[in-house]
Amino acid sequence: MDSAAKLELKSVSKSFPAGTGGRLEVLKDVSLTLESGDVLRLAGSSGSGKTTFMNIVSALIQPDSGSVIFNGTDVTRLGESGKDLYRAGNVGYIFQTFNLLSPYSVIENVYAPLAFAGRLGSDYRSRAMAALGRVGMADFADKLPYHLSVGQRQRVAIARVIFAGQRLILADEPTASLDGHSSGLVREVLHELSRQGAILVFSSHDTTFDLFRTDMTFNLETGVIS
Repeated sequence: MDSAAKLELKSVSKSFPAGTGGRLEVLKDVSLTLESGDVLRLAGSSGSGKTTFMNIVSALIQPDSGSVIFNGTDVTRLGESGKDLYRAGNVGYIFQTFNLLSPYSVIENVYAPLAFAGRLGSDYRSRAMAALGRVGMADFADKLPYHLSVGQRQRVAIARVIFAGQRLILADEPTASLDGHSSGLVREVLHELSRQGAILVFSSHDTTFDLFRTDMTFNLETGVIS
């Protein structure tokens, strides 16, 4: 990781229109602080707000009130271009939907986010190959995503995060569609990234995550942070 990281949520609230004409409150006055190497688990049933929490942290949606501060910058006050730069430079995603770019090869998918942000640097292809090798996908570097199995696509998504070296990792049900071997690989890589200093925020209904190291748990159904 390039440097230390600190993520602060200060009195963050978010609600959405409800069918009755009222508002459904998903997050209410949430305040917490995470620093390099911290692991936060989001708990709660489907629809409780775990994805909303991650989307607010990554500046994909705005909270109704409150602030999200990353390394001293209030990302809720940034314009759209500033938010794009914040995500490209700091936020890595491992989601169950993979979000691979279908026209691009496997290796191009690994380095595409930094290429779009103008942050590739030198020797990017060899670094991308090393990231693919870490997840056992080096032999598939020139394949297109539609040639891959579900588990292989998730491995590419993980390689993309390894390559970018972002300091804030968001993993939303990352093993939901995977077999046991691929699920184990995801957990291993997430452990490694947190040990290297990334802040990790994850949610999972996978019971094998119950033994995963967690510094803090936020139950979105009760609003309790422990």
